[in-house]
Amino acid sequence: MTKIQEFLAALPEDKKALFIPVFGNVDKFYTVVYLIARNEHVTDMEKPDRYEDRLQVIRQIRSKVEDLVSSYGLEGKEIVADIASDYFEDYVNYKEPELDITNEEFIGIIQKL
Repeated sequence: MTKIQEFLAALPEDKKALFIPVFGNVDKFYTVVYLIARNEHVTDMEKPDRYEDRLQVIRQIRSKVEDLVSSYGLEGKEIVADIASDYFEDYVNYKEPELDITNEEFIGIIQKL
């Protein structure tokens, strides 16, 4: 478990409850932010058609997540940055974590934002 995962797991129940309407729980929140970071990185590296537009949308979503978490009384930018840091740590170490989320769940959560 990384430091940010430990931090999220240690949140008081009232703070964890704030994540439920959009993300389901703090573990799903972590997974969603991890995937946002991965999508941004892969899009930036591979530069598919209209990648600038894709990056802009991904960054808008990341910003919405940061603002939402900040509205919970937490450090949104720092928490999102720490999760992105976990992704890059895995990337440089060629680790592919098991993610417990379907594509449909991920898209559904993004749409709620």
